[in-house]
Amino acid sequence: MKIVKKTWIGILALATAVVAACTSTKRTSESAEAVPPADNDELGENENATMPKDSINARRAELQARLEKLRAIIKDREMSCVYGSPEVLQEYSAHTRELRHEADSLQNELLQMLQSEKDTLQDRLDSIDETVKNRSGAKVYGPPEMINRYSNRNKELRENRDSLQHEIEKIDEEIFNINNSSKQ
Repeated sequence: MKIVKKTWIGILALATAVVAACTSTKRTSESAEAVPPADNDELGENENATMPKDSINARRAELQARLEKLRAIIKDREMSCVYGSPEVLQEYSAHTRELRHEADSLQNELLQMLQSEKDTLQDRLDSIDETVKNRSGAKVYGPPEMINRYSNRNKELRENRDSLQHEIEKIDEEIFNINNSSKQ
């Protein structure tokens, strides 16, 4: 009787391992298909700096979307219960580590892109601040049209400064959100 029980338990354990291996492999291939391959060759360092703002925003949105997909897949993999042989478990863990590494790389690329954009905006803001500072105490003499033009230009500069400050704050908020979402 004990031999029958041990044999039956062995058969069930083997069947469970086979089912787990089959479903684990299927889940792994589905996860790999859900994440497109990295396009690291697509943009060089110098090309990124000269790209138009729409292209940069599109690239940033693409990176953000890929990062969110990867994080969802990683979270799903971490929450799933995996059964099987040690080799199956090791392969599953290795693939999860690869996904985490790719997510970290995407996050770093995204943060670098945001920091570069922030630095560019900050340089422009500093330039406008210097111009406003130099123009603020000036006495303007001349016809009313010239005085109005000067006042309108000062107003435009202040509006540009406020707009740049708002953009920098938005980028800081994005950087904060990206850093916090990686800790979850």
